[in-house]
Amino acid sequence: MLPPRIHNAYLFQAFNAVSWQICLGSPLILFARELGASAVVLGLLAGLAPLTSVLQLAVAPHAERIGYRKLMVSGWSARVAMLIFLMLLPLATYLWKPAIVLSLLVAVMTAFTTLRGVATCAWMPWITALTPRSVRGLYLSRDRTFIGVASVAALAVSGVFLFDHDNMWSFSIVFGLSFLGGAVSLYFLNRIPEPETTDRAVAPLTRLRWRDLLRDAAFVRLLSFAAVVQLCVLSTATFITVFVREQVKLQDGAILWITAGAALVGIFGLRLLRSHIDGMGSRPFLGVVFLWWIFYYLAWFLLAAHLLDGEQILAPILLLAAGFFASIYELALTRLMMNTVGDRPGATQYFALQSVIVSLLAGLSPIMWGWMLDNLDRVRLVLGRLTLDSYAIFFGVQWLLLGAVFVALMRVKEGDAAATKTLLYRALVRAPGRHFASITHRPRT
Repeated sequence: MLPPRIHNAYLFQAFNAVSWQICLGSPLILFARELGASAVVLGLLAGLAPLTSVLQLAVAPHAERIGYRKLMVSGWSARVAMLIFLMLLPLATYLWKPAIVLSLLVAVMTAFTTLRGVATCAWMPWITALTPRSVRGLYLSRDRTFIGVASVAALAVSGVFLFDHDNMWSFSIVFGLSFLGGAVSLYFLNRIPEPETTDRAVAPLTRLRWRDLLRDAAFVRLLSFAAVVQLCVLSTATFITVFVREQVKLQDGAILWITAGAALVGIFGLRLLRSHIDGMGSRPFLGVVFLWWIFYYLAWFLLAAHLLDGEQILAPILLLAAGFFASIYELALTRLMMNTVGDRPGATQYFALQSVIVSLLAGLSPIMWGWMLDNLDRVRLVLGRLTLDSYAIFFGVQWLLLGAVFVALMRVKEGDAAATKTLLYRALVRAPGRHFASITHRPRT
């Protein structure tokens, strides 16, 4: 059974999502691109939040002593205050050159993500301590549903304002919405209860050596999989946005509406998982997501290589479907991490180490991929009748790197989980069969 007052966590996540979907998502990237940012700078902006998460290693051993709520509220309050400066930056373009404003943007986002990095280590152990093991999948599905609904609203409204991306006032208004969302989220953050396990009399504080965590085989296997996925798959979102803007020729507002639609599709995915993931386990759902990635990157490669027509239709379909599978991946991985290390001594350090390693890769890999795209900008590789440009090569490399993801996935274990083929059979054969039988065998009246 879910604990009382847990709805405050849902509402915090919802309003927080309104904030970060704008200030760390597509609107930020589109604004930077409007200022003339190169692919490397875009990669830097996309990587700042993950890179500054390394600060968790310094704070995590003291999080229980400080108190989860106190640490989160302090960090999040200072973080939200930085959004005032972000809100003013688009208006600064009327006074200063775009290069100066772009430099200030990087500085503001560096301060913002630094404050986030200090506080964020408290969130996952806080929620894990509050939520019983048997209902963590249920909690996460509801949590992600609130995030999804808020993301749809934030991106849809942003899309309205940014349909004409030449208007800097529009960017200022959108970043103002980010500030308001963050400010409201603080109210609900303060109303989330502290877990009883933070009481010293109940559970003494545990501080482990970092190298001891890397001797935990189950944790290391899961960490390795998450890291490889981050490096080879998740770091491409920024450049997919640029690709559909500059080569598919979708408008900024349309991109944001599609992103909102992807979040809405993700909510549907969470609804499907709500009654299944605690029973079947996370592992089979990760397998299904991997099969999607094989198709996903092959499709982007074919579009970039101009081997498929109708990119104005296919690109939005791919982005919408990606929202469905992204929600499944994030929920399945988070649940598996909670169940693997959430009940162990030093859980805060486990979560912090996982977050830092994966986040460092998330921060560095967009810079690396951005450098690759910048250097391939004028490359045309001819293979017979096939001519490959920078994005076709980029997506082709991503598809090939899925081999490393497959190896890492095969090493992930979950003792009580069903097989991926069992999930596919139930979803594609048994469930449709039952539905068809219920229709054809209805009693006549």
